[in-house]
Amino acid sequence: MTKLILSLIILIITYFLIFTNRRIRTTSAFFGAILTIVLGLISFDKAITYVDFNKLGIIIGMMIFTIIAKESGIFQYLAIKTTKYSKGNPLVLLISLSLLAGFLSSVLDEITTLLFLANITLAITHILEISPLPFLISEIIFANIGGLATYIGTPVDIMIGSAANLNFYDFIFHMTPISLILVIVNIFYLINLFKDTLKKNNIPPEIISRLNKIDEKKAITNPALFNNSLLILSIALIASFFSHIINLNLAIIYLSGAMILLIISQDRPDEIYAQIDWRIIFFLIGLNVLAGTLVENGLIEVISSKLLNLTKGSINLLSFTILGVSTFTSSFFDNIPIVALTIPIIENISHHLESTAITVLWWALALGANIGANGTLIGTASNLVVADIAEKNNQPIPFWYFAKVSLPLVIINLIIASIYVYLRYLN
Repeated sequence: MTKLILSLIILIITYFLIFTNRRIRTTSAFFGAILTIVLGLISFDKAITYVDFNKLGIIIGMMIFTIIAKESGIFQYLAIKTTKYSKGNPLVLLISLSLLAGFLSSVLDEITTLLFLANITLAITHILEISPLPFLISEIIFANIGGLATYIGTPVDIMIGSAANLNFYDFIFHMTPISLILVIVNIFYLINLFKDTLKKNNIPPEIISRLNKIDEKKAITNPALFNNSLLILSIALIASFFSHIINLNLAIIYLSGAMILLIISQDRPDEIYAQIDWRIIFFLIGLNVLAGTLVENGLIEVISSKLLNLTKGSINLLSFTILGVSTFTSSFFDNIPIVALTIPIIENISHHLESTAITVLWWALALGANIGANGTLIGTASNLVVADIAEKNNQPIPFWYFAKVSLPLVIINLIIASIYVYLRYLN
């Protein structure tokens, strides 16, 4: 009982620090994990077993791949191509950049993708002499909804997929349809919301003429790397889709692809490794150990039992509870620690329910965490990346303005997701 209480106290303090000071969230999570080992709440050997190396391998592989691929000029090329396609129409540009953010986030590392896309968007809107806020906000929203579609789209998808032993095809089959539905809904919502603002932005003809003269091919600074990146990414995606058939771990697929691209790109490995966001890796390791401590000391069993009693074991009530709670908590807190805490609860619940019925809970969690991430700027790490870039360029995104735009959309998306879950899995 003493260990359980101590585990709970450390969890509460750690999560409080994570949610109230994002600058020390990695330190908080990792120190909390070390503290549980030092206090004997979990042994070191046992703690290691709770670290999900498959998840970490996929994330590291995707980060390395994206970091190398960007050196070819792929992001600049796509952004210029998209801008020229809009022909200077701000509304078309908004839709185009949003869809680009959604697509890239479904096949590449979301954080690194938005890091470069946000910078490019600021440059484009500066040239066009229009406000970047509608574009940056839309890119954040579409990155989370687009990332929902695939196993590798967002960190929480990778966490859920690895914990539930789901494969790449599972996400395509179950999450891509609802992701596409939400993309369409979000487009209409944002068009209606920003149309008056964007109509006021009359772009001078000379600027449009200057834009059309830009040759996007010149943005490709390394054609060989550009082609190799597309080739290896295509192979990795195909291998991922059939990974359950060829019995190949996704971490191996993406780490192999990253290493091959690293070798043929002739980049200095130490420079590439230095650009990896190691903070999120150590953050996830710390959360894994904290969750393992709660499992070892019985707290997850207590929470799971209470939840089962509250819902009377109804898979319908459990599904909507997880969907709703994960959506709203992910809106006001970082969705990664929310998911890290929910995963062992679902795993424990699965011991009391049929294995075929439990799958819907994983999809409910994936939907809630990704939809909820759009609620505020602190919903997930990629939101904060864009916010930081905007602030450094003297174009800050006001916290409450973002929430005013996004929270109604989160509620709309939650309603649609609830209908989808009911009709597809519970009806």
